[in-house]
Amino acid sequence: MAAALIMQGLLANSCATRPPEVAGPPPVPEVEGALAIDVVYPRSGSLISARDSNFVFGSVGNGKALLTINGHGVPVQPNGAFIAWLPVPASPGDSVARYEIVASLGDEERRAAHLVRLPRPPALLRADSAEIDAAGLSPRGAWWVKPGEAVPIRLRASPSARVRLLLPDGDTVPLSEVSAHGNISSANWIFGRIPQAAGTSSVASGIYEGTLVAREPLGLGTSRPDMPPVPATPAGAFPYCSPRATPDEPAADSVSKNRDETVPQGCAVVEAVVASDTARFPLPLDLWVLSGEGPVVALQGRPSYAGERGYVVGRAAPGATTLWMWADGVVTRVTGRRNNSVRLFLDQQTEAWVSLDELVRRRRASLPAAARVGTVRFEGLPGHLAVSVSVDHPVPYFVRVDGRRVTLVLYGAYSNTDWLRYGPDDQFLRAAWWEQVSSDRYELHIDLAARPWGYRVSTERGALQLDLRRPPVIDIERPLAGLAIAVDPGHPPGGSTGPTRLVEADANLGVAYRLRRLLEQEGAKVIMTRTDRGSVRVYDRTTYADLLDAEILISIHNNALPDGVDPLENHGTSVYYFQPHSLDLARALQRNLLDSMGLPDLGFGRSSLALARPSWLPAALTEGAFMMIPEQEAGLRSPVFLEAYARGVVEGLREFVRGRAE
Repeated sequence: MAAALIMQGLLANSCATRPPEVAGPPPVPEVEGALAIDVVYPRSGSLISARDSNFVFGSVGNGKALLTINGHGVPVQPNGAFIAWLPVPASPGDSVARYEIVASLGDEERRAAHLVRLPRPPALLRADSAEIDAAGLSPRGAWWVKPGEAVPIRLRASPSARVRLLLPDGDTVPLSEVSAHGNISSANWIFGRIPQAAGTSSVASGIYEGTLVAREPLGLGTSRPDMPPVPATPAGAFPYCSPRATPDEPAADSVSKNRDETVPQGCAVVEAVVASDTARFPLPLDLWVLSGEGPVVALQGRPSYAGERGYVVGRAAPGATTLWMWADGVVTRVTGRRNNSVRLFLDQQTEAWVSLDELVRRRRASLPAAARVGTVRFEGLPGHLAVSVSVDHPVPYFVRVDGRRVTLVLYGAYSNTDWLRYGPDDQFLRAAWWEQVSSDRYELHIDLAARPWGYRVSTERGALQLDLRRPPVIDIERPLAGLAIAVDPGHPPGGSTGPTRLVEADANLGVAYRLRRLLEQEGAKVIMTRTDRGSVRVYDRTTYADLLDAEILISIHNNALPDGVDPLENHGTSVYYFQPHSLDLARALQRNLLDSMGLPDLGFGRSSLALARPSWLPAALTEGAFMMIPEQEAGLRSPVFLEAYARGVVEGLREFVRGRAE
């Protein structure tokens, strides 16, 4: 019943006339309910990633209550909501933090002990004896490398020890202690204010690094690529030299002396020496050195990516952000592996990493030194310009959009392009030419009469197809009239929750309904990816927008911070894009959302978010307000503030489309 009332409030007045301008959220309403402690975050028993300071938020049910957490006074909003930024109540070696919460109202008092789990602290290593922290030992798992490739070795051991890697053939690799530096978390790099850079510490760090030049295999050798099949490997199933370690879980005995441990044949050992004391531990690595060319593979996207077409994400390093997106069918060869990430050959200067489960092994297949690129044909079709590139086999590619120029980069390819067939004259196409920028990299440059609205790549037998989307016809006086705009109310699944348990998915839907009404008043055709509380998968949302030929995609969200970032200083409005042709959309949305919502400016940025990645249309993801900030959560319950959010999106869309009218 309460949930239904929340939804009614969020969707109420969605047909109302335009509200007055707002400068930030409206005043938080007063609530004088029963005194009760409700901690929304962190949940009881959950694991938080911060050990220094972190936020706690929730509600005490009454805006007139007083609240302390571990003796620190915490402000309570008129509706009973609170958020606090406090030291994590734990000593360096603790695995559990205890928050003592006291809420009072007159003579009435409520107390609660709120326990959360903490990440395992680094093992304390003595300086007067030899010890090795097995949990900090890397690399670990199954690796494939090229002959002579450098393999980085890193571990923690007793400070000021003599540390080396002992190889099975008797050779050794010295490891040097590195200087300690002040660390800034990745969360603070993204969301927080960056403090002054920490200086280099003169204190021994206990961190040792070195480089193994791979010449021979190490480990048990059961992960070599000539042993079919080549499956994705679940955590813990790697043929380790150390049976007590897995790729994702440290050894049970994380601080090891292991002076007499028997090491399987072919395994390397790290050794630390302090005076006459010695500690050794097997390197938990199964390393295979590829001989000749690696296996030939075709790329095939996972079902969650596919929809009508499959796409494979390529990265510059394992776990790095998205750099390439390839259509199913691209063929190349493997040059390395790090557990469940596989390195692919693109050309002599470029390699990429993909997930192991996105590969299909081609048995007894080989690739020529480079694929031959033949005739390029251009065909003007309704809605787009079709560019068909003849090529021996589908090769990895990259599409670079720079204003009105589009460059198609083909890796591992050389030109035999005698013909550029323009066909009947198409005013959208101005000129095209190709160049061989290196022996195995081909680039096709296409100049257009206007900036493309988007692009799409597919692989066909004997050809690579690049479709360049024409800009829609735009009426300067009514720029949104006739446009098909996909509105995505972000979540569920997932999403954040506010101090009084407003669910982000509901707030997003409240904005989206108002946005739909305003866009329809502008003459736009609105495609809603979700109209109720039902869960919709992320990639189904983009596929749906694509199938219905949407011309712009806007995904509506409200934000939350990761552990360890101060929410009292870092909150506000932000917008994210991914494709270059969506940059102007993100900029226009940010500017107008700031004007309409009145919150601090967190800026706009490029991020590899699924709803911002579509290439066929301009797409952006808005983070209008912060669910975890009580004043902003209360605003997201207010029809006036929800309308302001929707109005800012409409004004941003209008500005973007007018700017693209050429």
